[in-house]
Amino acid sequence: MITPMTKLTMLIYHRDYKQFLVELRDHGVVHVHAKKETLQDEVVKAKMAEIKHINNTIKLLEAERQRLKDTKNEGLSDSATLRLCDLNKAELIAFIDGKYAEIDSIQQQIAALQKEDNVYNLWGEFPEEEIKKIQNNNWDLRFFSVPQNKYNEAWEQEFNAFVINEISGFKYFTTLTSKDKEVNIEAEKYHFPALSKSEIKARMEEMKNQYDEIKQYLSDIADEAVIKLKEYKVAVQDDTDFYKVSEAACKLADDKIMMLEGWVPAEIEKDTIDWLQDKEIYFEAKEPEKNVDNPPIKLKNRRFARLFEMIGNMYSIPTYWELDMTPFFAPFFVLFFGFCMGDLGYGALICLVTLALILSKKLKDMNNILWLGFFLGLGTVIMGTISGTFFGVPLLEVDIPIVNKLKGIMFQSDGIYSAFYVSLIIGVFQILFGMCLKIINMTKLYGFGAAVSTIGWVVLLLGGIITFLIDGIGIPFYACMGVGAVLIYLLNGPINSFAAPFKNIGSGLWDTYNMATGLLGDVLSYIRLFALGLSGSILGLVFNDLAMNMKPDIPVVGTIVMLLILIFGHAMNIALSALSAFVHPMRLTFVEFYKNSGFVGGAKEYKPFKKN
Repeated sequence: MITPMTKLTMLIYHRDYKQFLVELRDHGVVHVHAKKETLQDEVVKAKMAEIKHINNTIKLLEAERQRLKDTKNEGLSDSATLRLCDLNKAELIAFIDGKYAEIDSIQQQIAALQKEDNVYNLWGEFPEEEIKKIQNNNWDLRFFSVPQNKYNEAWEQEFNAFVINEISGFKYFTTLTSKDKEVNIEAEKYHFPALSKSEIKARMEEMKNQYDEIKQYLSDIADEAVIKLKEYKVAVQDDTDFYKVSEAACKLADDKIMMLEGWVPAEIEKDTIDWLQDKEIYFEAKEPEKNVDNPPIKLKNRRFARLFEMIGNMYSIPTYWELDMTPFFAPFFVLFFGFCMGDLGYGALICLVTLALILSKKLKDMNNILWLGFFLGLGTVIMGTISGTFFGVPLLEVDIPIVNKLKGIMFQSDGIYSAFYVSLIIGVFQILFGMCLKIINMTKLYGFGAAVSTIGWVVLLLGGIITFLIDGIGIPFYACMGVGAVLIYLLNGPINSFAAPFKNIGSGLWDTYNMATGLLGDVLSYIRLFALGLSGSILGLVFNDLAMNMKPDIPVVGTIVMLLILIFGHAMNIALSALSAFVHPMRLTFVEFYKNSGFVGGAKEYKPFKKN
């Protein structure tokens, strides 16, 4: 359900405005809508960019911290002499940016040196001392490269040419002549870098040592720096929120009065009013006006439905004036997930794993997700029992007393057809249930008159199905058809003019066309439940057959191979089936169910103005 909200209108003298906002933030229960233009101005953009920058820096430091743990080096390096407490938080991020800039510069220098070193590598071992001795003894040693087909062997006699290397169609060779002899050959003379090969290696080693020192230093300070950066991020977020709220007020009386509108849950309205009465401001508290105000949304569901709020929020948050669909789609979601997984063993495994994690209390922050997983696993156990599959094994073929007692509720030999029809029946039921909710939703949003046409369709479809199943095509069936037709074609709009009936009939015909084309497609969409459940069961059965048929006839080795195939195969099947079983029920919920229930959505979540 949606928590009722109270609208607060506050008038504050401009000189007291900033101080009042500080106190309002400390109170921490009033939601203030930020202006759209404020969200797009340069101040907010700069602050959001700074938050993104801090997040990226934290990720880099956490990677350094993990690297330190992986190397099992828990001690501080000698270079970690800087006390981080000497830097404020803004200086800290600038300091760390500087360190990473040094790392980038070192990497670029190493890459450039490596490129120069590769030049020497083309010539193999490079005895620098011997080359210098040759040159000092009045000999001229030159280096050339030329395409292989242009190499002239006569150079070997004339210029003492020696081929050193042949790579990628090129020959690399040297000439050895006296310094006064001119060497004029059609080849590209090789120019070596300014640094010698030994100097390059020494420089690269120096750069790598600097790189390792900086990385080690960042690893050493990572823990303390991450804490400080997270504090800095919170501070920037607080500044951003404060700025948004400060710009949300309207200026009145020549900018002397600031008018601020806020929202507070009705359940704590009294406490907030008592708090405001102690302030030197004027305020009013009233209920929101329909079609005028846009209150923020705070969902308040019971424990089971509350687990599914995060799924509904992935699509959209309901508006203040409509139904919260969370408690209505939650049981269907569990049923759909179980139908798609369709294996008793998989469901039991999910229940055991999630329950063990809950009881271990090691993941308290993820308790809601774990409980959600538990209920989805429970749905899989129920639907897996009905489908009669346990880790790919057909339970109808198993002769075990406890299983034999359950065979009466399982799909029998024609289980494929049964599952197919059950998926369609579930789809029809959810769509009709959604249409019943739409009647309530349309009445809440636009008044009873807007829901008359939907009532007609519910009478026609639901009443027609029930009367047909009970009595066939008889008087009750025709009565439902007639009442539904009147509501759909005649009473679906105002009848206060001569042309109104004709307009209503035209509107009803258009509605009939949309219903006839859309309803069939919506129902057929539920076949995916049957298809996914069937594919998972077949894949599990295939892995079982592979495990039995591919194991060698060696006693111990055969068992190990069989277990490996079973574990790998069923693990992969569980992962694929769970992904499909989560995504496709969301699709059925957000498209078929939400559409037929008249869901609008698009509201903003209740987020009180307070310190982060």
